[in-house]
Amino acid sequence: MLQISEIVKKTEEMFDLFNEHFYDNELIRPAITVSPDGGRGAYGWCSINEIWNASGEKYQEMNLCAEYLDRPIFELTATLLHEMTHLYNLVHGIQDVSNNGYYHNLKFKATAEAHGLHIEKHDKYGWTVTTLDSEAEAWIRETLGDDKINASRLPMGGTTKGGSKKSKNRSIKYICPCCGTVIRVTREVNIICGDCGEPFERA
Repeated sequence: MLQISEIVKKTEEMFDLFNEHFYDNELIRPAITVSPDGGRGAYGWCSINEIWNASGEKYQEMNLCAEYLDRPIFELTATLLHEMTHLYNLVHGIQDVSNNGYYHNLKFKATAEAHGLHIEKHDKYGWTVTTLDSEAEAWIRETLGDDKINASRLPMGGTTKGGSKKSKNRSIKYICPCCGTVIRVTREVNIICGDCGEPFERA
């Protein structure tokens, strides 16, 4: 039986292991979530702001996109370390992205490569092509083996819908991938959530 709670628990355990090994336990664990990528093709994200509140303590959100959870363990862990790089830079006030969070600059590359990653340049998104460096891969192989997550979310086309009539509403729905705020507009827009700092995505 699929238990999402077990998937989240596993990612939390990986975060704690990586925090100890690569960051000397410097990072505070964020709220780790698993949810769809919203159509933007991202493997994960880390919120700019502390958008979770628990007993008065506030936390960033780190999400691993549900569609890509069952990738090979070295790819999944590279994504987690990629988002941990963003978290480290946020804590230290290092601006590592521009263009609404899409373009990764050399500051991102420097932090990432100091913490177990190898980064190459993407033509559109900058220094964001992420793989493990050889030492990190060897350590993860020894520590985790091939213990991958054997589940992922199917594309929306794999679901069924009821037989209701098609709506004549011509508005376009956008949703914030972090807090879930929904807006509707009459034309395509490029807008950022004022609470989370994340770009709204077309739903």
